Amino acid sequence: MKNTAAIFSASATLLVAAPAWCAMVTVGPGGTANGYQYGQISDAIAAAGAGDTINAAARTVYGSSFRYDAFDLESGPEGLDLVWGNSPGVIEVGGNLRLGANSSMVFELTGTDNSKVLTTGRVDYDTVLVYGNLTLNGLFDVSLGSTFTPSVGNRFELASTTGTINWTGTLGLHLSLPTLTAGQSWSTTIETGLLGGQSLFVTVVPAPGAVALLGAATLVGSGRRRR
Repeated sequence: MKNTAAIFSASATLLVAAPAWCAMVTVGPGGTANGYQYGQISDAIAAAGAGDTINAAARTVYGSSFRYDAFDLESGPEGLDLVWGNSPGVIEVGGNLRLGANSSMVFELTGTDNSKVLTTGRVDYDTVLVYGNLTLNGLFDVSLGSTFTPSVGNRFELASTTGTINWTGTLGLHLSLPTLTAGQSWSTTIETGLLGGQSLFVTVVPAPGAVALLGAATLVGSGRRRR
């Protein structure tokens, strides 16, 4: 499922197998007026070549009024990357977002506080806000920041929509989640979220084996107290 030839990243440009002639296509509010080639990702996709990288500005840098139009990454050429930000940020899509089978979005988790996700300022983990529907036929690839170790109960809303989230096959096949501390595992759920539609959450929970061991320890402890 995972194909590193087409990747979204919210941290740094990834090294991918691409022709030496590939270009960086920049997208941001104001387009050429603000030094960018394009003002919308959909325009950049139409102009990009195989192996190009689209560098799109994240909303946390440019305020809450800027959103990208609806776009379909799979409509671009094979090997097209999309990168935003140099640290955890927010990308807003003012319509439907489609992630094709050969595409990935890379999410970086550096903390749990995303209280600024609808305004401006710092957020601790990458989030995609979709003012429409999200079709996930590719991969959400999640990584941890170098100084962040999540704990049981930590919950991350990776994608929020005003509509629905749809995927092919099993949802777990569209997620690559980082290794956790022993005794912990990931739970993935689709619930009503920040924008009122469906959201994709990942939560750190006790691993099934750890729960069984805890239950056994509780029974042993209770038995000892009764003696």
